[in-house]
Amino acid sequence: MKLDPTVAGYTMLLLLALVALAEWLAPWHDLSERGCRLGYVYDGDTVEIDCGSETMTARIVGLDTPETKEPGCAAEAELGAKATARLRELVKARPAKMDSVGYDKYGRVLAELQLGGEDVADILTREGLAVRYDGSARVDWCKRLEAGR
Repeated sequence: MKLDPTVAGYTMLLLLALVALAEWLAPWHDLSERGCRLGYVYDGDTVEIDCGSETMTARIVGLDTPETKEPGCAAEAELGAKATARLRELVKARPAKMDSVGYDKYGRVLAELQLGGEDVADILTREGLAVRYDGSARVDWCKRLEAGR
C-alpha cells in the first residue's frame, strides 16, 4: 500500500501543530531541571526566568506584594520596595527551585518558587511583606496599610 504524499504532508503538519499547541498550553513543570535560572527580580511577586534561549516573565504564585510600578499610595510604594529588596536578597543567598503551574491572564508563567527549600510565599508572608493570594480579588494595599496604623 502506497501512502499519498499529500496525506502524509498534512498528517505531519497536524502532528507538528499538535505538539506546538501542547507545548504552549502545558506548563513546564520543573523549570529548574530544564536548566532555567532566576534572572531579574521585577518586584516582590514577579521575576524573570532565563531558560537559555528563552526568557520569560513569571508571577510567583501563592502571594501578593504591594505594587511598585503604580502604587496607590506612599505606604504601598514603601512596602513594595521592601518586598522587592527582600526577594532580591533571598534570591542571591539561596538556591532556587522553580515549578510552573500554568499561565496568568497576561501570559506570564505562574511559578512556584522555593529558595533554599522554603516557599517564597511563606517567607514573605511571615515577614509581613506579602499576603496569601489565590488568584481572586487583589488586596487594596493602601486600605490595608492605613488600617494597620
